[in-house]
Formats: sequence, C-alpha cells, structure tokens
Amino acid sequence: MLTLAVGAVARWFGAVSGSGLVAGLFVGTTVSVGLGAPGLGIVGGFFVLGTVATRWRLKEKKRRGLAEPGGGARGAGRVLAKGAVGTLLALAALHPHFDPLLSRAAFVGAFAAAAADTVGTEVGQILGRRPVRLLPPGRAEPGTEGAVSFQGTLAALLAAAAVAAIALPAQLALLRSLPWIALGGLGGSLVESLLAPVLRRVPHRGLAGNLVTTAAGAALAAAGVAAFGTVAR
Repeated sequence: MLTLAVGAVARWFGAVSGSGLVAGLFVGTTVSVGLGAPGLGIVGGFFVLGTVATRWRLKEKKRRGLAEPGGGARGAGRVLAKGAVGTLLALAALHPHFDPLLSRAAFVGAFAAAAADTVGTEVGQILGRRPVRLLPPGRAEPGTEGAVSFQGTLAALLAAAAVAAIALPAQLALLRSLPWIALGGLGGSLVESLLAPVLRRVPHRGLAGNLVTTAAGAALAAAGVAAFGTVAR
C-alpha cells in the first residue's frame, strides 16, 4: 500500500509517466519483499532527490535545451534502468548463498550511485563553470554527455551521502560504513563518465549508462565496506 500511495503521488506531480508508475510499483514491491520498509526508504530517498534536482530551475534548463524530455517525468525504461540493479540486490539479501551484509551495502550503493548521477548532472549543467571530459581529457560544453564539473561532482557526492545516510536509521548500515557507500555511489557516477565514449556507440545508451552507473556503485560500495567497514546485520 505504501508503494502504491507514493506512486500515486509521484504520478499526480508528474514525476513519472504512466509506464513509469507501473515500473516504479514493480521496483518498490520487489524491494519491499527483499528488504521491507528500510529498503523502500532508500528507494524513496533516491526518488525525492532525483525529482527535486530534475525540477530545480527547470525553466532555465528548457530554455537552454538541457531539460529532460517530458519535464523530467520518468518512463518505464528510466525507472527500470535506475532501479534494476538495486532491485536484484534486494532479492539477493534473501538468498543464503549471498552475504547479506555485503548485499545490503551494494543495494544502498546502487541507489546512491543513481542519486549521484541524477543530481550531479542536473546541478552541474546549471552551476558547472568549467565542465571537462574525462576521456579523452578536454573542455566540454555544459550538458555534454559524460562531462563533469567541480560543482556537479560535489552535488553528486552530497546526494550519494544523503542516500547512504538513510541506511543508518533504516538499519542497513553502520556509521563507519557510510563513507564507503557514499564514495562507492560517487564512483559509480564517475565510471559512467569515464565510459562515455564507449556508451555513445551502444543502443539506448542512456539506459545502458544508468545500468553501468548503478552496477559500478553497488560493486564499489560493497568492496569499500568489505575492506574498511562493516554493514549492519
């Protein structure tokens, strides 16, 4: 019921399309099966951050040709591309052959990376003063695919940290694990920027980029926690 209520509100405010609502209900329901309300808290945190960032200075983005299609209303493809990795990891937490401690870190890391990617892009294309390409290195125009800026990267880190912080009261992570999850989320967003020259040649590159981002965020977060932190049981 909670997933349905949140989905209805999101649809009412135009944050998702009709297909996006259906996909969001699938993601939310599946995550709740694996991790219950704490998992939904992580998904909700990502959704709120992404929606606020997308709507922030939307008129200016439209004027400059930088706004997301449909005013930021997410369709099924975008919802699933952002949430698929985290959804699978939520289910993995139930499987006895997967370490539940690391699967939870990876789950949070996937959504931290999704938030970092969305917020970093939305903030960076407006506030970024000197965006650059990572590969090949060089200056880039605001809104260039794969470009990063100091302002956008800082916003991405803060977004990843915010999602990671939700894991503490949700009992999905301990305090000493949060920095590694946040850094994993930021790292996932930067991996997509590094691979931008390759992803441009892939069909549906935007969706592929989201999958790469969240998978990398999950892997980096789990690796960091395994090496330096401990996730809550």
